[in-house]
Amino acid sequence: MHHAVLIDHEFAVAQDGYIVRALVRLTGHAPAQQNRVPINISIVLDRSGSMAGEKLEAARDAAAFLIQRLAPEDVVSVVAYDDGIDTIAMPATGTQQGYVTPLLGRIGPGGSTNLSGGWLRGRELVASHKRTGAVNRVLLLTDGLANVGITDPALLCGLAGGAKREGITTSTIGFGADYDEALLRGMADAGGGNTWYIERPDQAPGVFEEEIEGLLSLAAQNVAVEIRPSPLVKLVGVHNDYPHADLPGNARRFELGDLYAREPKSMLMEFFVPAIEAGVPTDIAKVRVHAHVLTDAGAIERQEIVFSVATPLDRAGHAEPEVRREVLVLAAARAREEAVRRERMGDRDGAGRVLREVSRMISVAPPEIATGLADQVAELAASAEAVMSSGFSEADRKYEAQRSYNARRGKQAYDDKLRRPR
Repeated sequence: MHHAVLIDHEFAVAQDGYIVRALVRLTGHAPAQQNRVPINISIVLDRSGSMAGEKLEAARDAAAFLIQRLAPEDVVSVVAYDDGIDTIAMPATGTQQGYVTPLLGRIGPGGSTNLSGGWLRGRELVASHKRTGAVNRVLLLTDGLANVGITDPALLCGLAGGAKREGITTSTIGFGADYDEALLRGMADAGGGNTWYIERPDQAPGVFEEEIEGLLSLAAQNVAVEIRPSPLVKLVGVHNDYPHADLPGNARRFELGDLYAREPKSMLMEFFVPAIEAGVPTDIAKVRVHAHVLTDAGAIERQEIVFSVATPLDRAGHAEPEVRREVLVLAAARAREEAVRRERMGDRDGAGRVLREVSRMISVAPPEIATGLADQVAELAASAEAVMSSGFSEADRKYEAQRSYNARRGKQAYDDKLRRPR
């Protein structure tokens, strides 16, 4: 696991101090294929009545694609749920995996949505073959609301969190416009996995591909970052959206989950430093990164990286283009989320203004900063017009929220697949 730091600063006259932004990027190297971490996964598919037709067919096909990417030593099982729970395929390895794909064709639409029952059965199957050093994961898909069994979001997220502490993680996939995105995101965050959105059936293979490609390129697990500011320095915040907890001394710990070789992790930190003598190198913060890293030999070892965020500060400031670009990308992400919040409250004009403002902010940025963001400018402006004229549909809300999530979690490859055609 490696790290790189880019630092940008400017003097804030009104506050008599410096705004310092540090962009930290963590990268990892996946072991060779023969030494990669084995996978133990249960695919848990919603087969409630609303999944009938194209959605269920796409989900079955995408699950088959995922299974075909597994190695003989990997373990896979399949659960289908509506108001009842069916184990379609018990945990299988080796040649037995070939018998799982035809069984997916037997999954037909049913009744209500016992999401908790499906997830619990998937967890049970993963636990029965859990291996230390493996990725033990439940992949939960639904297109609706949990309306049978345990339906309290706090309890469901608590269950996912408890499973994570036992070494079983949870990723979630929302299909269509009617699922509970807050619940699925909460379960994925508590469960240490990913959350995905399938807007159209043809996107299902791409989403399953993102999940399995990530697991196949796993470089480190349980990545956590602790930020401890120097005396008199204030941690204003982190622009990304990772689960976090406060620590003594204005410090904070962020849980970044798994690190994949194909997907670096980025954090944009912002600090306030009171006015000091210009040009003096300043220690702004200590950063400590913990992770369980996969070695080339196929072992897992706990590693820790400690480094300083430090730079000379002067009133002329220093603009780092890559940092400034990340500021714009994450500002757009927050604007999408804020627009959805305002639109839900009935403030369409406010939602449109938020999107317009960030679209303009990106459009006037210097070319070296706004490189590659022209599509974002156009899409934000179009979303502003749409919400002000007719409001968001439920599909629009989920789309904007997922685009925001992707940017704040660094899921660029998936974001490209999710993006609507202009």
